[in-house]
Amino acid sequence: MSLAERSAELRELRKLFADGRRGGGAVVLIEGAAGTGKTSLLHAFAEHAVEAGGVFLSASASRVECNLPLSAAGQLFHSPALSTAETERAEQLLKYGLLAAMAHGAGQDSESVAHVPPPVLSELCRILLDVAERSPLVIGVDDVHHADAPSLQFLVYLARRARRRVLMVLTECLRTSRPYSVLHADLLRQPGSRHLRLEPLSSDGVAAALSDRLDSAAVRRVAPEFHQVSGGNPLLVQALCEDFLMRGDQTSGGPVFGEAFRQAVLTCLYHSESRALARAVAVLSESASGALLGEIVQRDAVSIGLARDALQGTGLLDTAGFRHPAVSAAVLSGMRPDERTALYLRAAEVLHGHGAPAQAVAGRLLDADRAPAPWAVAVLRDAAEQERADGEPARAISFLRLALQECADEDQRPAVQLELGRAEWQVDPATAARHLPELVAALREGRLPPESAATLLSWMLWLGRVDDAVELLGDTPLRSRDHAPVTGFEPHTSLWWLRYAYPGLARKLLVERAFPPRGEGVPVPASSSFRIDAMLESLLRRGGHREATLRAEQLLGETGVGGRAWKSLTAIATLVTIDELDRAERACVFLETPASGWTPLEAAVYAALRASIHARRGELEPAEQRAHEALSLITPKGWGVAVGIPLAIILWTLTARGRYEKAETYLDTPVSQAMFHTPHALPYLQARGKYYLAVERPKAALAEFRACGDLMTNWSLDMPAFVPWRTDLAEAHLALGNGDVARALATEQLKRLNHEQFRTRGITLRVLGRTVEGEQRMRWLGAAVQALERSGDRLELSGALADLAAAYRDDGHVASARAMTQRSRQLAAECGAAGALAAETPELESPEQPAPAAGDGVTELSQAERRVAALAAGGFTNRQIARRLHVTMSTVEQHLTRAYRKLKINGRSDLPLDSLLWSKENPA
Repeated sequence: MSLAERSAELRELRKLFADGRRGGGAVVLIEGAAGTGKTSLLHAFAEHAVEAGGVFLSASASRVECNLPLSAAGQLFHSPALSTAETERAEQLLKYGLLAAMAHGAGQDSESVAHVPPPVLSELCRILLDVAERSPLVIGVDDVHHADAPSLQFLVYLARRARRRVLMVLTECLRTSRPYSVLHADLLRQPGSRHLRLEPLSSDGVAAALSDRLDSAAVRRVAPEFHQVSGGNPLLVQALCEDFLMRGDQTSGGPVFGEAFRQAVLTCLYHSESRALARAVAVLSESASGALLGEIVQRDAVSIGLARDALQGTGLLDTAGFRHPAVSAAVLSGMRPDERTALYLRAAEVLHGHGAPAQAVAGRLLDADRAPAPWAVAVLRDAAEQERADGEPARAISFLRLALQECADEDQRPAVQLELGRAEWQVDPATAARHLPELVAALREGRLPPESAATLLSWMLWLGRVDDAVELLGDTPLRSRDHAPVTGFEPHTSLWWLRYAYPGLARKLLVERAFPPRGEGVPVPASSSFRIDAMLESLLRRGGHREATLRAEQLLGETGVGGRAWKSLTAIATLVTIDELDRAERACVFLETPASGWTPLEAAVYAALRASIHARRGELEPAEQRAHEALSLITPKGWGVAVGIPLAIILWTLTARGRYEKAETYLDTPVSQAMFHTPHALPYLQARGKYYLAVERPKAALAEFRACGDLMTNWSLDMPAFVPWRTDLAEAHLALGNGDVARALATEQLKRLNHEQFRTRGITLRVLGRTVEGEQRMRWLGAAVQALERSGDRLELSGALADLAAAYRDDGHVASARAMTQRSRQLAAECGAAGALAAETPELESPEQPAPAAGDGVTELSQAERRVAALAAGGFTNRQIARRLHVTMSTVEQHLTRAYRKLKINGRSDLPLDSLLWSKENPA
């Protein structure tokens, strides 16, 4: 690569060389951090000196030979510029000097000038001075800081005697220490000595260095990031360039941290003599204070400061730490596995001794994959608890797995294993299930507290292991929070939820264990479980719609942003169940804002709830996508008995879109038989029945809907807004020609609804309308359309409009039938069910219709009124119209009121869509 931003230093060296030709001499020290280009600058100057007619004698000092006397100086005499006689004479002198120095014990740690006899040094100098008499002489010594003491003595001896026509150029790396003061005390104090300091490259300098090997577009794109990562170190820039070119594509992407970069980092560490500090920084990362670093590497504060300066000079380190994680990875890769483990354990010990947070200490133990210290298991458990609270279950699992691996206390192991299971449960319940046999055994042996039974029971029941749960219930005395014996399934007990999750099993247990009825236990505090229980109780109670809504919103208000778990999700599920979809969606949007806090299990349940909201609005594609998301976050096996919820939505959306073959594949998805003992089976049975009805198997559909109804009535969960099994069953009877039975079922369902349940009321009225004829049919279907318009379910509205169109057609109102059909098709297309609905609403054949007369009232509408009326006739709700036209809800209501008055109609179901569409001025 080019000598970017080194031209000034190169000009200075050339000037000194030119002065030397005129009889001057000098000693130049080129100093800089490792990798900053000192050697490249020396070589470039050597080429210039040789081209200009000079002689360049070079030596490269090495740490390996730093204890070998005259090893650096001896390299200067292996050059063609010396005659054979001079070379032979030099070899004899060097051999004699080596033996003399070794006899005096010369080594790196000695600075005595008495190692090599002065006559030897004098004769060696004479040989080089003779060369200088013939041609300008340049002596270059790279990495002079590694030179042995006798070689440094020789260089000082030469510098004092070669003040004419000899230019001595030395390079030195910034290091943590300078063991040879003779270099700076004597050699660099010679007359004419110069000191050149190489600084890191600027961003423009990095771009210039890259321009020789990358095209201009690539340079502009990657140079800023290369500069940030490398700190302007030319060696690191070159390595980044090599790794980048290895990828073979310069048109996209940023830095590639490959082998070249790794080797360059290790080279910088080697030459800066700061490997120990760099390794300590790598294992401490954000905790790398000077005191901690010094304790780990066992160095004093001065040594740590020098080493930090050396690292910062290389560009690897800035004031906050390593410039990029790839630097830390490269540093650690240069260690043997046993060295890394020992260093991580040392870091954990030091951090623990300094009172660092448990997560920081546990992180180093995890990196070491060992925790031998007596305090380690407790720290790992504390760290895991904090990670769970922070919404990081995967890291908590890693800590607890290591704690279980290292726990030698058999009495403590079950508690650690239970904590591990709880953490794994939030990621995938199927994974946590593997702990159940050992935990149940520990519970029966008394090595787990009795209250742990509730956790194990909940796992078993979620996974459908009902027999195991019943057996555990028979063997284990259950206790409430205050350790009083359980008297039933009241909210103050640990199994209060069993009445709702497994209603049949709860009833069986109440009978078999002679539990007293609810309400006869001790007074109940206002705990979270109590509030949820009260909400669900009002949900199940006939006429409790408003109370359930109020309690759900209170619960959501109490949890706030920090309550993104089961309380919030249960409240949202309650709102969905009673068709309070707007409230449910607002709660979802509020909870989704800090999405990083969701665990996989919570996120999966949340996705299933969002899918349910989309499904109840007839938004088929997003409903299916959300249901698939729920199954991707948690496997079907991990969903346990709750898998019926996302499976039901996928099966129903595929059926509604007419994709029957694909729907069949989901019918084959295995589900636990235990699911049919839980409410999760109800929407699944409904979806299967809808599929059988769509593929013209009404008897099979009848069986599914009847089974659903039997379960709901037996469990006292007969809530039409949850699953309207009576109208589902009525539709099957209609397909079999049993109109009277269908009418009776729909009538019974209508009696169970309040006036606020618009969606289920609209569905029920639609089915009722299909069981009658004439004016009554028109009245029921019209009422169904009005209710469904208020509900926001455009797919059900599309079906009701199709039925109403058929009623208009049968009554001879062809134009109105055509308008209704067009509106129905438009809604179905928006919902993604156009293909499925096309068969139900065939195009009506009729001659071309003329434009409506001006007297029909449409022409009296203002432009804004026509626009709002057209959208309302197309099935949009007032809220949707307001959003689409960017006006207020009040404005939409006022326009519709005036439109109804001018058109002399009673409501939106009477809007003349055909006339509105004929209006050429209508912009909608």
